Amino acid sequence: MCRFDHLRLVIACGVSLLALALQCASAGAADALRLVEQGQPVCSIVVSKSPTPAAQLAALELQFHVLKITGAQLPIRTDDSPTAGRRILVGDSAAAAELGFRGDDLAPQEYCVAFRPDTLVLIGRDWRPGDAATERKGRPMVGGDTLEQARHQINYWKTVGCTDRDAGNLQLPGLYDDQGTYLATCDFLERHCGVRWYGPGEIGAVIPERSTLTVAGDDVRRAPALKQRNALASGNWPFMKNQWGEVSPEQIQLHWRRLRLIGERWACNHTFHRQTVHSTFRDREYQCRNLRGYGSQLCYTNRKLIEQVAQMARDYFDGQGELPEGWKALGDYFALVPDDNSNFCQCQNCKALLAQGQKLKTGYFNSGEASVYWFTFVNEVAREVRKTHPDKYIATLGYWLYAIPPDFNLEPNVSIAPCLGTCAFSANPVVRDSDLELYQNWFPKTQAPMFMWVYFHHPMEPALIQGWKCFPNVMVHQTADNMRRFVGDKVRGIFVCGEQDQLEHYVMVKLWDNAELDVDQLLDEFFRLYFGAAAEPMKRFYLRLEQIACDPANYPASTRTKYSTDWRTVAWEHLGTAERVQELGALIAAAEGQVTTPRERQRVALWRHAFWDWIVAGREQYLAEQKLTKP
Repeated sequence: MCRFDHLRLVIACGVSLLALALQCASAGAADALRLVEQGQPVCSIVVSKSPTPAAQLAALELQFHVLKITGAQLPIRTDDSPTAGRRILVGDSAAAAELGFRGDDLAPQEYCVAFRPDTLVLIGRDWRPGDAATERKGRPMVGGDTLEQARHQINYWKTVGCTDRDAGNLQLPGLYDDQGTYLATCDFLERHCGVRWYGPGEIGAVIPERSTLTVAGDDVRRAPALKQRNALASGNWPFMKNQWGEVSPEQIQLHWRRLRLIGERWACNHTFHRQTVHSTFRDREYQCRNLRGYGSQLCYTNRKLIEQVAQMARDYFDGQGELPEGWKALGDYFALVPDDNSNFCQCQNCKALLAQGQKLKTGYFNSGEASVYWFTFVNEVAREVRKTHPDKYIATLGYWLYAIPPDFNLEPNVSIAPCLGTCAFSANPVVRDSDLELYQNWFPKTQAPMFMWVYFHHPMEPALIQGWKCFPNVMVHQTADNMRRFVGDKVRGIFVCGEQDQLEHYVMVKLWDNAELDVDQLLDEFFRLYFGAAAEPMKRFYLRLEQIACDPANYPASTRTKYSTDWRTVAWEHLGTAERVQELGALIAAAEGQVTTPRERQRVALWRHAFWDWIVAGREQYLAEQKLTKP
């Protein structure tokens, strides 16, 4: 049994949890189940005659991956006709109910993989179209502007590369919808079939081949460790884009599901900005008063504004229509975040609260200069909302000038998301320690679920904006340590701002599912499966990038105590030196000399282009421009 199996249980309808535990503990592992024998299917996939989107996708994923592994196509049947012989029950069905399995008996995101004589059960709680209880409107942060837009449609067979088939468009389970049956299927394909999804295209998948496929194991009942997993990498930034190769939006959308991304409904981002201020708050009585005139901030001490915002939250929680564009709210969370500037109101009441925050200056990006001011407003709104909706939350960020907790507690229905510059932790240990301290200081201030906003945007973001190439900021072990810390502290969800490289992203999201996984084992498995004969030099290449980027001694002293720095000079004067570039080039050349298959050669070429060609071009550009500027 793999050590990330949390429970060995099987759900039985209508019995107590204690009885369930006793029944499942005595069940043990069933006999092996043969799915394919010598390239011939000897098992059927069974779904309900009206399957959920999660079950539909799960059945197709099973059929496709077994086909790729063995060359045999398992038939998909519905439970309204008798099915003889071996079977895989996918989602709720009459056959699953006869064995005591019901998706609604499981918690959100919880799923079950269970072996029974001649039967495999893959089931979890699933969203169903038209389910009024789960259809409260809302506006997500990513994946679509509404819940409906986050239920993407793809042509499944075209998306997975089977161009000779066309079954029309398939609606994927929404990013924010329950899809426990699909989670169970991904778990099964990884655990029992050896499938790995390292990227969204065919080149990114590792699918072993064999003519006979037999599966067996202990029953699993579990859920992802982190309930909201928001890292929708889309290949917009160079490293991941070039490592993935050519992929379609539909392949990326399917990849998000395979990595079990998003989950619980939560959203929190800037809500008071010029668009919402001008469209929603037109009363000049609570407009911001400052030297710059009226703008995108408001007078956050104005009682009328507090009452209007509280009523907007009540209307949202009561399902009274869609929120205006620009607002963010999902599930039990209604977001309040000021605009991304410091043009705060200077009326007498606002100035008095802002003055109290001056003592929380840090000298770094994250400080508390506006913490007393902002969280006084948030608490006022939360108190009003709690009078009518005590089980709902006001969501807000701990960010920039209001990153440090104030000297008072948040209301019990205020959910905070501290914003940490994790991408700077490798170069700036002082800033790292400061950020982690303010993160820890939030716990005694709040009773509500805590979420996280973590940055992976430097140095790539300034490089892209300014038109130069940065040295790769690979920090996979440090990222793993941070994520284990957050999961261990019972943080409920994490939003990633920016993109990492292909492998660091994969390791991070795997730890979100199970923080007990061994990072070095994940890395060893990746290089062995992905690069084959070239695994050793490619691994040394990647870990050398990490060693360079994560050694504070490689940075000038002036960069170790602040967020902002001359990243370009750091990249090519301190990190990507001529000696290191030569060393990295030798490792890439060794990998190219050891490849034995076209697939290995293609993967090494993608990584060469993503990292090595980028490094060479970045250093050459820098040196050429330095030469031009010297007298």
